Amino acid sequence: MYGLGRKLFAGYVLVSLGMLLAIAGGSWDITNHLLNKPETFFAPPHAVLYSGAATAVVGTVLVFSGSKAGSVRAGKVVWPAKLVIVGVIMLISAAPVDFAWHSAFGLDGLLSPPHFVLVSGMIIGSTGALIGLTQSTKRLPSVLIVIAILPIWLASSGMIDMFSLPFSETNYFNFNPHPTLGVIVATLAFPFLISACLIGSSALAGKRFGVLSMAGAAFIAIGVLTSIIPNSALIATIPFYISSIIPIVTADVLLAFSRSRFSLYAAGIIVSIAFFMMYYPLITYTYNEVFGRKVVWPSLIPQIYFEMIQDVFLVVAIPTAAMGTLGALLIDRLTRNKKYSDKLQQVA
Repeated sequence: MYGLGRKLFAGYVLVSLGMLLAIAGGSWDITNHLLNKPETFFAPPHAVLYSGAATAVVGTVLVFSGSKAGSVRAGKVVWPAKLVIVGVIMLISAAPVDFAWHSAFGLDGLLSPPHFVLVSGMIIGSTGALIGLTQSTKRLPSVLIVIAILPIWLASSGMIDMFSLPFSETNYFNFNPHPTLGVIVATLAFPFLISACLIGSSALAGKRFGVLSMAGAAFIAIGVLTSIIPNSALIATIPFYISSIIPIVTADVLLAFSRSRFSLYAAGIIVSIAFFMMYYPLITYTYNEVFGRKVVWPSLIPQIYFEMIQDVFLVVAIPTAAMGTLGALLIDRLTRNKKYSDKLQQVA
């Protein structure tokens, strides 16, 4: 480690793990709401979410105390630690704000001020934890790379969902995006995010084979557990959903065993084109607003999804590939900048 204490390192790990649990619990809770399942404060999804938040708080305390330790180089710590602290404060403060919102306006939609604060805090805190971990060692273990990447990926996905899914109309407010705008947001943002996160995980691992596949498999597993299994009508489609691991492994092979720049762009395109599979089943609601225009009951999701999948793919293939390439380019640029920065530090 570059002078970073064990306490600080453990804090960053706990923040990433806590954010991951909180986001997974939130995803599970959304599914239960769509299924109109009765819930209480102690519902299982809430328990997972609160446990994750508590874990992130403990991690933040360690980060704060570790960043103050005299053995820590301030230049290596200050701003990632600040991101973690700000992110977790936003996460915790969203709870009373959400309570006040419910008290004033009753049930809220997916997009609301408290939820926006909550998800923004998750993104900021998870990003700080990832940066802090990358500064702590020259080579992060594969498992830690996955744990650090996943909460950023999932929280960012939640933010995109807020501005693409038609789940935000209530008795007081209608924050639903225009259907066409929702499709545009999903078509551009999801492929870019998948490409950046998966290729970023490979870059953090020095392009060694397996890490990109692990990150993709973990994302798929969380989707199965929180979005598919709770809805019995979707269980038969699990093999289809799991098959999205094929382009992920293909991209992993390309990056691990080829050093040409073409392989980087090809990998970005391959994983991004799988976005319509990887964000099943919720993405059905977004594209149905334009391509299907049917009432999407939870039990009808598979039927509606597979009826429109071909039409959707023909329309979104080109912009999806472009955004996947852009995500790969971003990671390539960040990687090159980091290598240049490391060389400057070695010279100094």
